[in-house]
Amino acid sequence: MEIGKRFAQASALTATLAMAAIVGNAQANPLPPKSVAAAPGAMAAPAPEPAPAVPTFVNGLAQNVFSSSSADWISGEVWVESSFDSDGDGKLDRLHADYTLPKETATDGLKVPVIYEDSPYYGGTASNYKNWVVDHELGAQPPTRPFAGFFNGTNTSPTISTIYESTWLPRGFAVVHSESPGSGYSDGCPSSGGVNETLGATNVIDWLNGRRKAYTTRTGTVEAPPVNWHNGHTAMMGTSYNGTIPEAAATTGVIGLDAIVPISAISDWYDYYRANGMVRAPHSAAGGTGNNSYLGEDLDVLIDDVYSRRDENAAGVRTICRPAITDAGVKEDRLSGNRNAFWDERNYMKDVKNVHAAVLLAHGNNDFNVMTKNAAQFYNAIKAQNVPHEFYFHQGGHGGSPPDAMINRWFTKYLWGQDNGVQNLPKSWVVREAATCPARQTTVTGDQSNTATITVASSAPFMVGQTLTIPVTAANGTITNPTSVITNIPDATHVTVTAAQATAAGAKIAGGAVVFLACSTANPTPYAEWPDPATATVVQKLGTGGASRGGLGFNGAAAGTTETLTDDATIADTALRDAAASPNRLIYQTGVLNSDLRISGTPTVSLNVAFSKTKANLSAALVSYPATGTTGGVILTRGWKDPENRTSDYVSDPIVPGTGYQLDFDMQAKDAIVPAGRRLALMVFSSDRQYTIHPAAGTQLTLDLGKSSFTIPVVGGQAALAAATGTAFGDAGGTVPATLALTMGTPATFGAFTPGVAKEYTATTTANVVSTAGDATLTVSDPSTNHPGYLVNGTFSLPQPIQGLGVVKTYSAPVSNDAAAITFKQAIGANDALRTGTYSKTLTFTLSTTTP
Repeated sequence: MEIGKRFAQASALTATLAMAAIVGNAQANPLPPKSVAAAPGAMAAPAPEPAPAVPTFVNGLAQNVFSSSSADWISGEVWVESSFDSDGDGKLDRLHADYTLPKETATDGLKVPVIYEDSPYYGGTASNYKNWVVDHELGAQPPTRPFAGFFNGTNTSPTISTIYESTWLPRGFAVVHSESPGSGYSDGCPSSGGVNETLGATNVIDWLNGRRKAYTTRTGTVEAPPVNWHNGHTAMMGTSYNGTIPEAAATTGVIGLDAIVPISAISDWYDYYRANGMVRAPHSAAGGTGNNSYLGEDLDVLIDDVYSRRDENAAGVRTICRPAITDAGVKEDRLSGNRNAFWDERNYMKDVKNVHAAVLLAHGNNDFNVMTKNAAQFYNAIKAQNVPHEFYFHQGGHGGSPPDAMINRWFTKYLWGQDNGVQNLPKSWVVREAATCPARQTTVTGDQSNTATITVASSAPFMVGQTLTIPVTAANGTITNPTSVITNIPDATHVTVTAAQATAAGAKIAGGAVVFLACSTANPTPYAEWPDPATATVVQKLGTGGASRGGLGFNGAAAGTTETLTDDATIADTALRDAAASPNRLIYQTGVLNSDLRISGTPTVSLNVAFSKTKANLSAALVSYPATGTTGGVILTRGWKDPENRTSDYVSDPIVPGTGYQLDFDMQAKDAIVPAGRRLALMVFSSDRQYTIHPAAGTQLTLDLGKSSFTIPVVGGQAALAAATGTAFGDAGGTVPATLALTMGTPATFGAFTPGVAKEYTATTTANVVSTAGDATLTVSDPSTNHPGYLVNGTFSLPQPIQGLGVVKTYSAPVSNDAAAITFKQAIGANDALRTGTYSKTLTFTLSTTTP
């Protein structure tokens, strides 16, 4: 039902990395051991106490040097006094929080950073909640929704949760949990994204940093001792609702929140329960198919579900916050689906400019619970304002943490201040599909046995923390493929893994065998950025025959060519997708792909539709079909639009039946490689049974093919799609083909750099631009993973970046043979160390458009 149940709490991350040497300087020198001297002739003194642990970092990762025994940890609970009174009792709400610390914070005065998770779910959720009825006409008032019944909830005192302690305490971090307002032992009322929930988290951060007081009990007057064990740096992490609160807190700019890891998080609650003016439910299943929808759930239902205040348990009923729940049920406005002030309060995107915390974002490509739009819009905003960022984008559904080493690297940099170079790594990490997994491999040098350190031709393809597949040949010649985590890369030809390999008698890792990274959640594929910098939007037009299968390509039907479908909400999307022909949907597909094609970004549709009634649903989906047949289709992504909200999410403009309206809307963001042998298709339909309200069947939608199009973000742009489908772009009959052509001049060269002399060098080249688009942008980027943005000489790079990357020139109209001058600058400082040889870098020049 609610997002917490959909993906309970994120599983604790337990992978460890044992390393061989200490690197870094944050308390890296062990304290001297304690000992007791023995008097002459006396019995031998007891063994000295072990030296206290100190934060230790190897290969840029915090190590497990602190005790992993909970008996050695220091734990406690407090009630933080908030800055608000959300239950209207005339007193500031108090927020229940717990903490767990390494013992060295007490025995040796160690100050540590905090991993903090805030949640409304710790106190339990209702099992007898009621959703809104969805079988009714659009715009009609559904029956009143009854409140959830009383439930006892979970006792969270003195321990709220233990989800992260076993992973982060041994590495020298403290862990804090707190219960959101109106849940568990916290005062106040839940609000599902309201301001009080955001402040609930920032108030706890204020307490950690000495800016707010806490009490030892919920209602008492005894203040808790001030925090004296915190180094001032906090990271928030969590999944779903628990990942949403970190984004909300970060948009306040609260001081002391230095990193967040939001997993499957909501950046705008409107985009969780609505879509472009339409009342649209979330879904639990990957791909959003099957009978796992949360139809009828809305924001007031979720508030009702997490309302677990334990101070009302004695009465056996919870009533304090029911007026607020009722109010939310009205203000969410299921009648129109419009945005309003209620939803604006829960839109964190309006405040994203305040974020300074480093963002490691994680989301699933097939998350149709918290739609990928939530991740894409937040990430793009963070990227635009140069906040430190990475995006882990896997192929699963709801939930899915980044690999342990990726999180460790992030926290080591932004909480302990260790310069581990994470800021220079690729920004995008996509878990690739097994069928299209790119090769990341090397060969073994000579036969090897019973060793954890493997000699290879090159260790360059690998990183510490990745999972290596190692072919092992048994004495009888049988080959198995065990996997092991890479714990160290000592040099260019050696890789160390967790455990010794080929340990059995006669077993070996044969010379010439290929060790490799299998594409998996542990081994995401790195890209310079997301969407891929080589992505360009490609417009596809619609051909006739959509009742069975119409064409989708660079050429389409003429304006005024129409096809009609009839809405029937009783038919599942999968049935519409797989039907050879149907009067209830229209499908337009490309030719068979003769090469793999990568989609990276947000597909959009522009549909010219007339309706037979004054209200209607409108849905669209991007489908991957096999070369032949209709079964075996996969819905990659989808989108929805209320035709009444054609000008704004805030305003419903009435529909005049029979009038064609141009309706532009987005699908959910996607990164997928569609393999050769498949087809891409657009499916247009009305009610989406798993997501939308179910009006009576019979509404007709008439689509003008010539005024409609489908825009797909393709890596390689038009040329890539044209090559994959074996088609050319441009209409017949003398029309101008869609053209983006770029011809580069002589490569730019800086000449010789003079060591020891401060100077700025310049290099120029030219680009000949031909564009038939309404606008165009010429950009230059560095897609490499070897010191991106810097000239390199083997393993060396210049200390200062190349100047001139980014936007080179923009065009507001079509252009032919424009000679664009491109200038690069390279600053060399008097103290910059230079290595003998040639510094160079291969750059990517991209000509793109938003209005093809």
